[in-house]
Amino acid sequence: MDTMLDFTHLALVAFLVEALIQALKPIYDKENGWNRDKVISIVVGILVCVVTNVDLFAELGFVVAVPYLGSVLTGVIASRGSNFVHDILKFVQGKAQAETTEPAGVG
Repeated sequence: MDTMLDFTHLALVAFLVEALIQALKPIYDKENGWNRDKVISIVVGILVCVVTNVDLFAELGFVVAVPYLGSVLTGVIASRGSNFVHDILKFVQGKAQAETTEPAGVG
């Protein structure tokens, strides 16, 4: 297996885990309780992704063993908003472009 591919998948998984954590972290605060806006945002993001069968993980070549979990996780990521999703797309496009660009030969 290609070492660069392994590193790219690891970097992508790390990026997606961070995205999920940052999306879920502000749901509940000990002092203020539940953040209703964030909960609604996550529920709507999940519903839209499940109903429309949007699965970022499948698009990136990851096999998710649990049906619909990829769409649920994608919904949580989407709930962070369009700016964040745009950042994810730039990251993925940069990785894909780096994989398709072959280094120039020496000599």
